[in-house]
Amino acid sequence: MVRERDPDRFLISMLMPSEVREALWALFAFNHEIAKTREVVSDTTLGHIRLQWWREAVGAVYEGGAVPEHEVVGPLAEVTRKYNLPRGAFEDLIYAREFDLEGVAPAHLEGFLIYADHTSTPLMKLAMTICGDDPEAEPVQPVAINYALAGILRAAAIHRAQGRSFLPEGRGTPEGIKAVIEGGIAEGLGPQSRFLRLSDCMAQTYLRRIKVLKYDVFSPKMAVPPPFLALRMLAHGLLS
Repeated sequence: MVRERDPDRFLISMLMPSEVREALWALFAFNHEIAKTREVVSDTTLGHIRLQWWREAVGAVYEGGAVPEHEVVGPLAEVTRKYNLPRGAFEDLIYAREFDLEGVAPAHLEGFLIYADHTSTPLMKLAMTICGDDPEAEPVQPVAINYALAGILRAAAIHRAQGRSFLPEGRGTPEGIKAVIEGGIAEGLGPQSRFLRLSDCMAQTYLRRIKVLKYDVFSPKMAVPPPFLALRMLAHGLLS
């Protein structure tokens, strides 16, 4: 599922030690399941019901209740217990996805960055915990925001075809996208965690490609991965 639906994070996971890969896949599969909610429901009410199901499934893991038989929930429960993952991070991710159901674009850049933060930072902290890192000792938030920013911009054409937009209102032009990147790129200290460094490398690679395409995120060339992405990531991983 992760290889097909979230190839970027799958690539990052393959550059991490083998003993944590399956745990990362369970986490990323969970993220995919809640992130796709808006795409698989016909109305807002059903979307809330679906997210509530996930909220209760996560709650069962922490409260010792009956864990639903599900291809993602089962492995996620094992990972949660093995790595003592905080419940609040999962709840934050589920709550953030409720915004997707509203069907409205962020009114301003600040709202856009808040959305990027809430849908990405808790996930990155969970992944780092699995990898044995201390999220509180690393600049997780700026890297997570940059990663989410790059992902949302890359998916802009897909979202438009679905009748959706996650871009701030009035920022769909190349000039607007340039302003979003220049105003949205988060800065922080250089990350030391391998997972965080790889995530930052991927985000910066995609953001540079958007600049090369003169900020036209609706260009068909956006669907083409940056040249030698895997090799760049491998080289960066070996140096991190």
